[in-house]
Amino acid sequence: MAPAPRGPRLPESRQTPYPRGVKRYRLSVCKGPDCRRGGADKVFAAAREEVQRLNLGGRCEVYRGGCYGLCHLGPNVVVREDLGQPRDLLGGDEFKLLRNEGEAYYWAMSSEKVVRVVSEHVGQERAAADLIGDPEKEADFRVAAPKP
Repeated sequence: MAPAPRGPRLPESRQTPYPRGVKRYRLSVCKGPDCRRGGADKVFAAAREEVQRLNLGGRCEVYRGGCYGLCHLGPNVVVREDLGQPRDLLGGDEFKLLRNEGEAYYWAMSSEKVVRVVSEHVGQERAAADLIGDPEKEADFRVAAPKP
């Protein structure tokens, strides 16, 4: 039996197939020193392995992003959906949260949690809502993230 959906389903308008060669999602694992000390290298490896295991390589690119400045909350993972907006390759987008539609910020990631993110967010197109963070909510982010 399939597990019950956890996060909100993406709108139908965003579920259309993408042209061949265009990846719908970019999953970025922070490579900053604090996140790496917290296990970001293992999170990155687990994300790549899960994308490969689920045969999602055609729809998701996994890469190492820069530091998002939320070091005490890491390891941090950002998933961005390609909505056709032009990317500013010199604008530092890989080093900050853009807060655009199609962006989800996941905090306190572990290998197990990122496997869920890949499976649910990328594979089932449902955000893993209980793992998403919002740095704007002080109540959630005044203290260091809980460690797995």
